[in-house]
This record gives sequence, structure tokens and C-alpha cells, in this order.
Amino acid sequence: MNKRKQLKTLGMMLFAALFIYGCAAKVPTTNTPANTGTTADAPAKEKPAAKKEEAYSPVGVWEYTVDTPDGASSGILRITGGPGTYEASLETDQFGTLEIEGLDIVGTSMTGTINVGGNDAEIECDFDGDDFSGAVVVADDVFPLEGTRKSKG
Repeated sequence: MNKRKQLKTLGMMLFAALFIYGCAAKVPTTNTPANTGTTADAPAKEKPAAKKEEAYSPVGVWEYTVDTPDGASSGILRITGGPGTYEASLETDQFGTLEIEGLDIVGTSMTGTINVGGNDAEIECDFDGDDFSGAVVVADDVFPLEGTRKSKG
């Protein structure tokens, strides 16, 4: 009977040791990522790198048209620089080259001011790929503005 008790105790200790060993093998360690579903024999699968979406760049040479009561007026819009350092100018037949002051380009929207014959005019437009549309606002008058990019850079 004593031998039976010893075997029973030995069996229980062996069962307890196997149970503890089995539980310990499933706990992630500090150098093993949790919940990877990998084993020591199988290599861990790497997640594909997240595709970084590039910010829209309006840089380039654009042909534009402004509809006025005197008819359509066209020219070239040049945008250079990069985020935070953009510069832009309008090349016109009537007024020469007009620098766009207070230029602000955020996402796909642009705003700024030009001085046309002594009058300040606000420019507002939204880019859509290689096209843009918006308006030139002089006092209470709003003139539609449209353009197409002819080259980048």
C-alpha cells in the first residue's frame, strides 16, 4: 500500500510538472511578439509595410483662364517650392507678372492675394490632379477661374 501511495504521489508530481511546463511554454517572452501564432520551428511572418500616401504637390506650370465681363483672360500660373515654402506667380498679358502674396496651400486648396492695377484680388482654387477650379474675387465681384497643368516642376 505504501508503494501504491508513492506511485500515486509521483504520478501527481509528474502531472503537475507537465502542466506547469505546458502553461509556461504558451506565455510570450519579452523577445517574442505576443499573438503572432508562430512556433519556434516556423519563421514569423512580417506584416507588409503600410503604403505611405504622398501629399499632393501643385508644383508646376499651369495654363489658366479667368472669365470676366470683358471676356476670358488667360495666362500662366507658376508654382514652385514645397510644403511651407511654396511661391506662385501669374503671368498675364495685361498686367505682366503678378506675385501671389500671402500664398497658402493646404492639401489641395490654394488661397492668396494679387494686386491688379492697384486693386487687391483674392485667389481661391482647389486642385484635382492636373486641373484646378476656383475664383478671383475683387471687391463684390467673383470671376470663375480654371486651369490645367502643362508641366510638373
